[in-house]
Amino acid sequence: MDPLEKAREVLRQYPLCDSCLGRLFAAMGYGVENSERGRAIKTLLHMRLVYDYRNGIDATEDLKALGRVHAPTRRFLASNGIGMEEARCYICGGLLRDVEKYAEGVAKALEQIEFGTFQIGSVVPKDVLEREREIVAKFGIETGESIKHEINRRIGRAVGELLKRPANKERPDVVATVSLVDGTIKVARNPLLLLGRYIKLSRVVSQGKPVPGALKTVEEVLDPVRSRFGGPALVLHAAGREDFDVRMLGNGRPAVVEIKEPARYRGDLSGLTTDWVILSPLKPGTRNDVREMKAKSKTSIKLYRAVALSDRPVSAEDLARLKALEGAVVVQRTPRRIKRLNPRARRRRMVYNIEVYQVADRVLELFIRCQGGLYVKEFVTGDGGRTQPSVAETLGASLEVVELDVLDVE
Repeated sequence: MDPLEKAREVLRQYPLCDSCLGRLFAAMGYGVENSERGRAIKTLLHMRLVYDYRNGIDATEDLKALGRVHAPTRRFLASNGIGMEEARCYICGGLLRDVEKYAEGVAKALEQIEFGTFQIGSVVPKDVLEREREIVAKFGIETGESIKHEINRRIGRAVGELLKRPANKERPDVVATVSLVDGTIKVARNPLLLLGRYIKLSRVVSQGKPVPGALKTVEEVLDPVRSRFGGPALVLHAAGREDFDVRMLGNGRPAVVEIKEPARYRGDLSGLTTDWVILSPLKPGTRNDVREMKAKSKTSIKLYRAVALSDRPVSAEDLARLKALEGAVVVQRTPRRIKRLNPRARRRRMVYNIEVYQVADRVLELFIRCQGGLYVKEFVTGDGGRTQPSVAETLGASLEVVELDVLDVE
């Protein structure tokens, strides 16, 4: 496609400013702003038309069409007795003439937030977008970019120069949306995601929502981390979950701490130590880290310690039978204690290794290495036959789990 001929076709029917004309050919060239490209196209077209006119070729109508949006062409026409008035751009109506003026408003809106990177969004009048689509479709333009893209880039560049910070479309801390409809500026603070691990030392702390019997939640214990960054709320994403009466020991459970709408994106990442929960040093993360962590938790290997009380004395011969559970695929229906899930749902999880120590005639200490997602309490008790095979079924005894700890999460 010859850009000059295509530009001549477009300008015969539509007056376009430098930016809107140049944007139709944005993919033809690199490192040139649309206004520069449009101005260059008009200048070259002006030279060709003036050449034709002076050599006896009737280019008057094309010169008039170009003159509506090109001052040198208007001056040339005036010198030949043809007066022309400047026309408004058909697409933007002059909206792009000083779009950078919004940069100062954006900078002011961001001044109370301690951030590293930003992104600009925009709301453009619908009729402007419709007129742009009309021209693109009518002339089969395949080399252009959208007016929103240009607006966002130009304002973003100006804001970056004012604040000495880079725009970042992939992972911005904040997003400022400029409305070219009513002139308003709205700022959205993206969540701050921090990677770490937590150790839970207490048997009265629930991981997520408050539950009967729990005195606190892990999220409540971690509230000082939230206050470091000035956000209104903290959400904990973890690789699996433990019941409130289960300790999480060893090197801790992988987790992502999400701070909602932080006022600061840089702060103390040293972790946290309390009597209830220990949080490891933190590092910045992404939403993809959360997805990968959640997906991995379904298959990762975990090590548990359980203390169980039997309804009868257990012999050494009984304990020897438990070796048969190593390598077993355990089929579990949803435990009766869990009301929020389908009670008929089944899951299959592998038990890799089991070691048992007899603490007393009726007290056993079990170390169970298994696939993530195994309901370990029910694997020990059998849950009334809803989990098979189980430790209780193999022993031929009724078992109650007195203590349960997570010792390692892969």
